[in-house]
Amino acid sequence: MALGTGDIDCVYHFALYELQETLSTLGMDDAADLLDVMVDGKRLKDISDLPLDLAI
Repeated sequence: MALGTGDIDCVYHFALYELQETLSTLGMDDAADLLDVMVDGKRLKDISDLPLDLAI
């Protein structure tokens, strides 16, 4: 999806923080690591970032 193929600039998720917390709670470390890679690479962002990104 957003692992740096260049096809997609970034994706906004409506419940990113909740998703991260759920993966941590369930102990799904592999999925949490992949999610962190996308977030750290600014390929996956929380929907609350959208207005700020549009203002730029």
